[in-house]
Amino acid sequence: MEPNNILSLIAPPFPTFVEGNYTEYSSGQVHPNRNGLPYFDVIFVVEGCLYLTEEFQDYVISENEMLILEPYKHHYPTKPCDSETKFFWIHFHYDGIWESSPYPIQLTSSVTMPDLHFHNEDYTIHLKKFQKLSDSKYIYALLQRLLWGTKEEKKSIVFWDNQKRFSQLLKSLEEQSYSKTGAIELAENIELFIKENYASTITNSSLSEAFHFHENYLIRCMKQVFQCTPLEYLANYRLEKASSFLIKTNLSVNDISIKCGFQSPAYFSLCFKRKFLTSPLLYRKSHTGIEYP
Repeated sequence: MEPNNILSLIAPPFPTFVEGNYTEYSSGQVHPNRNGLPYFDVIFVVEGCLYLTEEFQDYVISENEMLILEPYKHHYPTKPCDSETKFFWIHFHYDGIWESSPYPIQLTSSVTMPDLHFHNEDYTIHLKKFQKLSDSKYIYALLQRLLWGTKEEKKSIVFWDNQKRFSQLLKSLEEQSYSKTGAIELAENIELFIKENYASTITNSSLSEAFHFHENYLIRCMKQVFQCTPLEYLANYRLEKASSFLIKTNLSVNDISIKCGFQSPAYFSLCFKRKFLTSPLLYRKSHTGIEYP
């Protein structure tokens, strides 16, 4: 089995429960051969053992273990069950951005989130592709509630109840998937610091003083989690904030450049054009039809 990957899924949009069941195989039975399934397929073995291959990777899922099969990938039985095997399975639909990587990564949602008023933040869900369940009884209880909920008669209420149950299941699986390393927590704290202080002067040296770690270690942690250095994250965040101000306010380009921490309006315009391939004024006009100075 290959090193266990982490599946990172950005929300919004949020994954949606589609279907599931509890299945029992006798010795000699095999899991279906499937190709092109548009859903994530999550398997929880309660008793016995399933032998599955996804593409060219073999998996052995034993008692109290789970495996997430990825959409559109070919999965098929490696060999028949060699004992009575009982398992839960669920399918969930997801249209958002996701990645499979040896470590958890932070993603950016394609859904535009407002930032001028009270607003929600996007969130990256991290799930181990294959794992031993640390609290299998609790997970199985959540799965039973989820499946039993589909049999209730009041369909309009059932949808929301089941989505809440499914959300709780994902949250519990994420909590069992991995504990945050010091590097991940540090990178997330740097991200928060940048978002709260992006209008101020931030350098590698000032970050080192703020977090009491060497600059090189801060850079390494950010690259691991966000695939960029702290200053690259800062530059991109400033430009994203500036683009939002251009669309949602009537602040002048000069005021926006100062508000977003740029050294001068000319430098701001240069950076903005490199990222968005247009000037701040034309960007504003193309999105609002109005051209403020």
